[in-house]
Amino acid sequence: MAIERLKEVSLVPVLRKIPYDKSKKIVQALVDGGIEAVEITMETERAEAIISESIDLFGDRALVGAGTVLDVADCRRAIEAGAQFIVAPVLDENVVRYAADQGIPVIPGVFTPSEMLRAANLGAAMIKLFPASVLGPSFIKDVKGPLSHIPIMCTGGITLDTARAYLDAGANAVGAGSALLRKDLIEVEDWTGLTEEARRWMTAIRG
Repeated sequence: MAIERLKEVSLVPVLRKIPYDKSKKIVQALVDGGIEAVEITMETERAEAIISESIDLFGDRALVGAGTVLDVADCRRAIEAGAQFIVAPVLDENVVRYAADQGIPVIPGVFTPSEMLRAANLGAAMIKLFPASVLGPSFIKDVKGPLSHIPIMCTGGITLDTARAYLDAGANAVGAGSALLRKDLIEVEDWTGLTEEARRWMTAIRG
């Protein structure tokens, strides 16, 4: 099941507004670097096509989810494209309920312990602490005391140097955007360089 695989993933690259014509090479480079899940944000041009094609090509090696899901319409489009998990920047109760009803793991964005518990009670498989860099790893450690049953993914401002600290503090996974998906590598189509960057991140978070 996707939820069981998702709980074993420690790093989720966030592919935001990547060019469609390079999308296959980008996902290929990440998967070759050891990445086990990718998140395609829904405001990306041809997001549904990228999700569907990534699953067809790499689904046996990595989970493919949809991010920046802002409403039920986005959620429906993502699921119809085959998204194996749903990520949102905020806690929209309708989105959580809809995805949960479809049997798709949903990870809504939250910022407070109250939102964390509300999301879990609505059926969220995990919560996305966002923006995590504002709160820092110590917040994870503190909130894990009373809310240890709620899996946490930290996203927003995560860097190669800080990623491990969030996992050590109790987070289940971290989401990484531009710090991992370096524009300088993508612009010159340095797919080997992007693979090596992914490997560096995987090595860092695994200790």
